[in-house]
Amino acid sequence: MRVYLIAPAPDFGRDGLDEDSAMGLDRPVAMQAAAGIATVAAYFPDEVDLRLCDEIIEPVDYDDPADYVAISVNVAQVPRAMSIARAFRAKGIRVVLGGPHVSLAPDLFEGTADCLVVGEFEPVAGAFMEDLLAGRLKPRYDGSKADLAATLPPRWDLYDNERALAGVVQTSRGCPFECNFCDVIQYLGRVQRHKPAEKVVQEVQTLYDLGYRQINLSDDNFTVYRQRTSTLLSALADWNAADGRQPVSFMTQMSIDVAKSPDLLAKCSQAGLRFAFVGLETSSEEALTESRKRQNLRVDLVEQCMKVVGAGVSMTAGLMLGFDSDDLSCFERQFSFAMTLPIVMYRPAVLVAPVATPLYDAMKAAGRIVEDVTQTRASTAGTMTNIQPMQMTRAQLAEGTDWLKRSLLDPENAIRRFELYARVLGDCPPHLVRGIREVPTARSGPLIELLTKSSRDRGARRVIECVSDLSRKRPLTRGDLMQALGLYLNSYARQQPWARAGGTARAVA
Repeated sequence: MRVYLIAPAPDFGRDGLDEDSAMGLDRPVAMQAAAGIATVAAYFPDEVDLRLCDEIIEPVDYDDPADYVAISVNVAQVPRAMSIARAFRAKGIRVVLGGPHVSLAPDLFEGTADCLVVGEFEPVAGAFMEDLLAGRLKPRYDGSKADLAATLPPRWDLYDNERALAGVVQTSRGCPFECNFCDVIQYLGRVQRHKPAEKVVQEVQTLYDLGYRQINLSDDNFTVYRQRTSTLLSALADWNAADGRQPVSFMTQMSIDVAKSPDLLAKCSQAGLRFAFVGLETSSEEALTESRKRQNLRVDLVEQCMKVVGAGVSMTAGLMLGFDSDDLSCFERQFSFAMTLPIVMYRPAVLVAPVATPLYDAMKAAGRIVEDVTQTRASTAGTMTNIQPMQMTRAQLAEGTDWLKRSLLDPENAIRRFELYARVLGDCPPHLVRGIREVPTARSGPLIELLTKSSRDRGARRVIECVSDLSRKRPLTRGDLMQALGLYLNSYARQQPWARAGGTARAVA
């Protein structure tokens, strides 16, 4: 039996932020490896011939001689997943769909697949495999919450690891906060479950052996349970750059309230966790209140960001626009806010209401959901919301968000933020920078390409020269500065007419 496991390319629409998924222009690599399909692959028995496809880095092979095609679907992958499923079913190949969005909105996928896996896969994997091998798959399997201490390690040996910049280790599932626009807590729950530290380190070692020197600790809120986080950071600090290993740069997702724990921030830096995504969302307390983003309330967000970056943890920040309290002045307000922070990279996004969230239910009840986009691009990565905004049109919201993104990417504005970032950023521990001499690999190509092509652009060249100068002055932050530069150039280049359309490796059926 042969099974083809597919992670579809995300579809953010014409103005989507696909630079969050892929780096490079001519031959992109994935920003991070596709953990979903590698995780599911671990549960297939040896007698099943498996093939993995991450569509960001390779086209779907519609001629693959598979008996079954299994597709993992998140909200940004819905349109593409449905297209792939239809194409394979038209050829008589049976299709299984699972993943976050299938679990949140299973009714949407009825009739699109032969089998749906709703909820987490691990608890039903045994029954699923037994039925698969017997040729009697049920139309639907409903998984419960998995015990992360008992999960199997992902099958990274089946993945094209040379085509991804960062490996991925899932360290927990769930988040205790209650942001009303977040679909994660609807799918994974508000009781956070943790993978034991020793299992995390084992998976990190596997990725290291495969050549990864950047690893994403996949966690919806890495620092919310301080004692667990401290234990894991201690284990990673003991492992990183020890026993002759090269240093590894870790990244994760955390909330801004980590700034209240300077000891934990110090442990992050010591362990090599030097980058984090933080959902700042907005400087408006009214908007934070309406979205139930309570962890960002009643604090000075500028001061908190200074503390986090000063401790050596660089931030990529989420900014959100289109709250009910937002009027047309919100775009300039968010720009001014962003320019005061020691942060280079931002992800500006319109507020959307993902299916199954409290926000969706409230907007649906108020008659403010735009149905034609609800079940496709209801993703925060695009610029067209599925909500009718209170104080502007959807088009004005999209245009304002595009303006904010372009303004933040403007080279002069980026230079100002790089200079502030370099002044504030805490040093990397010397043992994590000593002796790094990377041998060029397929992962190096996109950054080299970006530097080469961007240097021909006057504005981008000024940013590169600025960062080079800052790196000479702050050698213990050089790695952080260069990583931030790569992310910036990847976003900037995609906005320029001289950049060849890169995108994913998608093939049309």
